[in-house]
Amino acid sequence: MSNDTIAREREDFVSIRDNVGMNSSVRVVNTVFNRWPLVVELVRRELKLRYRGTWLGFFWTLINPLVMTGVYTLVFSTFLRINIPKFPAFLLCGLFPWMMWFAEAITMGTNCLVDHAGFLKNAVFPAEILPVVAVGTGMMNYTFSLPVLIALLLVFGVPVRLNVCALPVVMAVQFLFALGIVYFTATYNVFFRDLRYIVQHILMAASFLTPIMYDFSVVPVQFQWLLKLNPMTTVISAYRNIFFYGAWPNWRNLGLVAALSVVLLVFSAWVFERNREIFAEYL
Repeated sequence: MSNDTIAREREDFVSIRDNVGMNSSVRVVNTVFNRWPLVVELVRRELKLRYRGTWLGFFWTLINPLVMTGVYTLVFSTFLRINIPKFPAFLLCGLFPWMMWFAEAITMGTNCLVDHAGFLKNAVFPAEILPVVAVGTGMMNYTFSLPVLIALLLVFGVPVRLNVCALPVVMAVQFLFALGIVYFTATYNVFFRDLRYIVQHILMAASFLTPIMYDFSVVPVQFQWLLKLNPMTTVISAYRNIFFYGAWPNWRNLGLVAALSVVLLVFSAWVFERNREIFAEYL
């Protein structure tokens, strides 16, 4: 066989492989859209199970960020004397989307396949929807907390302005970015169970490398590039612009994060689909 023939066959193989990869991503998206009622039902089930039998119900989810707001306000505003007016309101704008949605969705999503092993042993159950359920549950948690957030902002003298119209766009970008991460971590957590603990430590470190407790402008210029590499810097800044500063998000940066999220989601969905058929063997 000549070298030209071998080269052509290799190119054909790469082309077929790439098409299969793209088709895998499209198949995941189609499954999620076709099973949308099931996704909604599972999100509702997760929320009901989480608060069943508790006295405070959903308010347990609010207590953690509210307690952390009190602690951080004491440390940063009183002890360290960071000069940010209405610091509790400033903090709440970043802490709610991080703690109640992003961190929770990544943690829950990383474990979603292992935690629902019984579902995956049923050959007809669409495993593709479990990461969507995890991220969707976190999103609903954040959505339900918005009235409380707005009420607290009004208490601290921060009015709600027209810029709040941009909120669905920012939430859509955060949804895509979180889902792109979860498809990837959920897949490899099936084969490498230490990953869930690694993810928890990364989230803890990332919470300090994201401008949640401080403003991006106070970071020394020589280190700002490090924070700009973190897509959640743009997302948290967008929430803060909307609620605290009464400004529009930086659309250019948000667009870049959206594009990055779509690429990440296509790649991670492809990874998920390539391994989907062997999940049951490891669960």
